[in-house]
Amino acid sequence: MNITIKRNNRKSVAIKIDEKGNLFFLCPKKFALKNVNKILEEKKQWITKTLNMVLQKQKKFEAYFLYNKIIFLGNSYDITQKNNLIQIGETQIKARGNNKKNTLKKWLVKHSNYLCERLEYLANLYNFSYKSITIISARKKWGSCDNLKNIRLNFRLMMLEKDCIDYVCIHELCHTKQMNHSKSFWDSVKKILPNYKEIQNKIKENSFVLELF
Repeated sequence: MNITIKRNNRKSVAIKIDEKGNLFFLCPKKFALKNVNKILEEKKQWITKTLNMVLQKQKKFEAYFLYNKIIFLGNSYDITQKNNLIQIGETQIKARGNNKKNTLKKWLVKHSNYLCERLEYLANLYNFSYKSITIISARKKWGSCDNLKNIRLNFRLMMLEKDCIDYVCIHELCHTKQMNHSKSFWDSVKKILPNYKEIQNKIKENSFVLELF
């Protein structure tokens, strides 16, 4: 097992495993290396369990991680490439060099104007106001809203079904009125989307797309 040790100004020790199965041992700058193996042994069960989950996910979604398939608005499409042309279903796009991943990312970003349009539509429909909308490329979150009502939406939302996109938009719009996750906040979400918990589960099941680009 390859382990990368990273020292920084942190005060405690942490073990992280990324989406590719790489293991990182994070520790304070003066942490004694002789204690690394001891901690790894104590966390052996968790490490093994987590690694197995990562490998299972990689196998299940292998075609997507190899960019032989892509999801667009909840639908899965096969991807083929011939010379500088990439075929996505019935759509053809010109490849940028030999980097299929980068080409597909730019294709998704190009279509992410849908997110802006949907946010505006839902804001008007349910009487919300926001200051700005920015498309982002975060790896950990679908969207965010600050206390100035600036909303940010992840371009990877374009891979989710439309009701999942609407949920994230409504979630952030509700934050324009309540910057918390209190019962009152969730009640406001539920008032618009009574089945929001079901949608949350769908989003969670497809969270692997956050790791694709």
